[in-house]
Amino acid sequence: MAFDLLTRGPGRFFRGNLHCHSTGSDGHVAPEDVVRAYRAAGYDFIMIADHFEARYGWSVTDTRHLRDESFTTIIGAELSSAAWNDRHAYWVAAAGLPLDMPSPPPGQHASAITQAADRGAFLVLLHPGLNNLPLAAVATLPGIDAIHAVEIYNHSMAMSSGSDRAYGTYLLEGLLEQGRRILVHAGDDAHFGHAADRFGGWVEVYCAQLDPDLLVASLKAGQYYSTQGPRLHELVIDGTWLHVASSDVYAISVTGSGAHWQNALERIGPWHGSVVAKFDLSPFIGSYCRVTAVDSAGRRAWSNPIWL
Repeated sequence: MAFDLLTRGPGRFFRGNLHCHSTGSDGHVAPEDVVRAYRAAGYDFIMIADHFEARYGWSVTDTRHLRDESFTTIIGAELSSAAWNDRHAYWVAAAGLPLDMPSPPPGQHASAITQAADRGAFLVLLHPGLNNLPLAAVATLPGIDAIHAVEIYNHSMAMSSGSDRAYGTYLLEGLLEQGRRILVHAGDDAHFGHAADRFGGWVEVYCAQLDPDLLVASLKAGQYYSTQGPRLHELVIDGTWLHVASSDVYAISVTGSGAHWQNALERIGPWHGSVVAKFDLSPFIGSYCRVTAVDSAGRRAWSNPIWL
């Protein structure tokens, strides 16, 4: 029986960003201005992920008053696993937090991560390239088992001095090889510090309606894809075959890792208009694969892993 990995049940795609900052922490503009900018850019929702830290009063930015029928916000924050000068500190966007999130005990930053998971939040490990987080250290990091996704692309870093550390692919693939069921995520990390730190990486979430709780549920279920621009319309599994429908892109690839790394498959254009490509998934049975679509400008769209 054929089924679509992206569009299960009635609904539509909603464009959103879970990683941006305001004057609630180290951003340069007020929450109202952040929302105004993303609305004008065609987004359906955002989460202002201000840092949940002592220096900012252990507060979660309230954006409920900025919602209406055509645009919504998810309440969340950026949590850290340790003090920022810790070599193995990592940062997490927690989507779906209560506004009265309690601060962690002194010196126990990571307890905020596990507490967020216990409260049903969707957790994304952010910009692992920022401190070149070592894969070898991940298994021992506190709170790491609560993580749902890894940020594969951080747009603000790509457009700044951290440009060579903008991609988290190395950590994503390493965790997948270890057998962890980790999802993929792309975000901006916009601080509105310069003109090009935003609108470059986002998620398209398939959901029944524009509702914060339903969006978080769809994210946790992996019912979304991440992109810099290209669109994934369908990922249909039919037996051992995968049918990919996308916007006009230059190439579509299906890749695995571990023992299956040599089984990368690709279809290369140029095409004009929408694209439909077919892949035999037999080489990936017993492992996983994921889809990447690349347009002629080099912009990517990433599916979540498909476990077979």
